[in-house]
Amino acid sequence: MNKDYSVLLENLLGRRYDEALRESIISEAFEESEYAECLKYALEGMQEIDPSYAYKTFHITKRIQEKIEKAFAAINLNVDFRYQGAIQTETHVVLYGGVELLVLAKPGDNKPWVTVSRMAREILEVLSGDLSFKEVDYSSKLDIRLRTLKPTCEVKILPAIWLQNPEYTASKREIDRGISEYNLAKKTRRKYLPFLNIARINSKDTRCNGGLKKMIRLLCTLQRDAHEPIGLNNYQIGSMLYAIPEKQLKFNPEYSLSLIGVVSAQLNRIITDRNYREKLVSPSEKELVFGPSPLMKEEIQKLKNELDSLVADIQETLRAEGKTLYSEIKY
Repeated sequence: MNKDYSVLLENLLGRRYDEALRESIISEAFEESEYAECLKYALEGMQEIDPSYAYKTFHITKRIQEKIEKAFAAINLNVDFRYQGAIQTETHVVLYGGVELLVLAKPGDNKPWVTVSRMAREILEVLSGDLSFKEVDYSSKLDIRLRTLKPTCEVKILPAIWLQNPEYTASKREIDRGISEYNLAKKTRRKYLPFLNIARINSKDTRCNGGLKKMIRLLCTLQRDAHEPIGLNNYQIGSMLYAIPEKQLKFNPEYSLSLIGVVSAQLNRIITDRNYREKLVSPSEKELVFGPSPLMKEEIQKLKNELDSLVADIQETLRAEGKTLYSEIKY
């Protein structure tokens, strides 16, 4: 075996541990099946976290929003709040996590990065000294990362600016609204349409019978447990898999492992075909996912290596039973 699956299963169960109940929230199939550990790790890694925990995470984030809202009102700083992140597509792999609170200012007289910097300072002041937070980290100078206590919850706060993009100007639909985020350390700006990205992931997954999100969760699980850091986020992983044709992503619960080969082939194409990688667009079709950055190829290769190691271990296990990835394996 390439991996120690007893350790990996401990990691997975730890991410899904409910401190109040003192147990990990996992599927019935995990407890009832007698599959080998590598299969259980892969199959459970594909599963959606109980939706009730998304509601609890939103409730925790809403309390943080209210603190910021109250402080901003006191200084006449007008902003809007929205949500993005893996929790919006049900692809989060942590029981309480995967949520990003957008704090959005309208374009104004100030230079946008000045506005973003001010918002970040005010948010940090609101959160500093609050004993309900185990960690408040703004080292990236892009988003503020929080870890709450009781329960332990991962939250990101992103100060950003609304865009007056032509799609929204024409339609006036919330789904078409764009935002502009600023990395103040790298002095870079990124414009994108988060709500359209979310909507298209959700829509395509429905048409694929859940196959798209299962594979996103599996790759995010592998990224979390990788032996070295992998510099990809949920958005990039989702975009890579979104580009796979629908008919190839159709999930059949009778053959739970059958899509893994499709995902491996897609990662291989992105790695080996430079033109395809550099022109790969987000689900909204308005943003390049990687562009010309040569560093992203290395990060995708790391993720593929993790997937290939898992596949090799699964194949070794199945071969002993006269089966393949495409055999009937229910979960």
